[in-house]
Amino acid sequence: MTSSTPHHRPRRTLVALLATLVVVLGAVAGAAGAQEAPPASVPPDLPVVTPPADPSAPPLPPPAPIADPSPQVAVLLTRLHILDLQHILGGAQATLDQAQAVADRAKAFLDAATRDRDRTRKALTDAATTAYVQGGLVDVSELDHGSISDFVAAESQKTLAGSAIDHARSELQAAEARLQAATTQYRTAQQQADDARAARDAAQAALDDATNSLATPPRGTDVSPTVLGDSTLTPDEIVGWYQTKGVQGWNAKVDLATMAGYYVTEGQAEGVRGDVAFAQAMVETGAFTSPLTGHNNFAGIGACDSCATGFDFPSPQLGVRAQMQLLHAYADRALTLATLANPSVGANPDHLSVRGCCATWNKLTGTWATDPNYGPKIMTIYQSMLEFALALRTSAATAPVPPVP
Repeated sequence: MTSSTPHHRPRRTLVALLATLVVVLGAVAGAAGAQEAPPASVPPDLPVVTPPADPSAPPLPPPAPIADPSPQVAVLLTRLHILDLQHILGGAQATLDQAQAVADRAKAFLDAATRDRDRTRKALTDAATTAYVQGGLVDVSELDHGSISDFVAAESQKTLAGSAIDHARSELQAAEARLQAATTQYRTAQQQADDARAARDAAQAALDDATNSLATPPRGTDVSPTVLGDSTLTPDEIVGWYQTKGVQGWNAKVDLATMAGYYVTEGQAEGVRGDVAFAQAMVETGAFTSPLTGHNNFAGIGACDSCATGFDFPSPQLGVRAQMQLLHAYADRALTLATLANPSVGANPDHLSVRGCCATWNKLTGTWATDPNYGPKIMTIYQSMLEFALALRTSAATAPVPPVP
């Protein structure tokens, strides 16, 4: 973004601001005689913003370009998607097996009902034949015309006599009713089995497509994920990943689990990948250790070359919401103030000149922040998050099922 746009700032502005805040806070703590907290510590494999050793030193030269891990991120996302599809396929197959078992039982019931109907029809024919032989009351040749039940219903009062024929007629009517019910039940069960088979086949086709895509490396100048989309990681996975990194100096006003939950739920509300937005916040806040984190501004919103500071937000949740709304606006030219999921916290998207500028995370480089490595830094952290989730889910998928006690 240009320095005149008060939404974001180049890295050197944030670095200077961080350094100033660190010095001021340190002086206040020393004057009060309070015991200093352990210094923040962020592992070197996380490319986050850190203050310079000498705040009075001139700005450092532009950093050397770092490798863009977006192709590896695309592969990891596909592999995680394959795990999800395998789970879906397993569920679809189980549903199909169950539905087919129900259909098979319904077919067996239908076959039994058909045999029972045929048996009772023969019993009625035998009863009518016996009546004819005994009293000549029935012309057996007439039984071939139309259904036997219709014939009996029309003629029994006139020509048939004896309780044997009445009983046989009643049994036939009951057998035909059971056959009709069995036919309806079987058709319903078979339709459910057919629907389950179609769902299973669709899941298999999706899994085949995803698996085949692994053989084709991502191509293009920008293969980073889209800004809009679903979070791949769960809040628990974000927490688990962060805890493995050994970061010291958490400085947010809520705990890690609450913050991770905000990123997933607020991202879901705006249709933004909340897990990637968490990676962006990691870059912006020094892994949530910088003094700026206490201002509930986790993405440098409102800071620029000509601005004294960034915005303050009333709460951590609203700070995350502001980040999600702004990301949504950057990615979606059609977004308006009226179509935001929640009331606007920060910038009005109707007046945002860069609305719709950045469909992918790498496109934020030079627009959200002037750091030439901005997108690759986000992708580097996100790659680490995805690797953690993939290992966790793979382990869970291959873990032996405990025996039933």
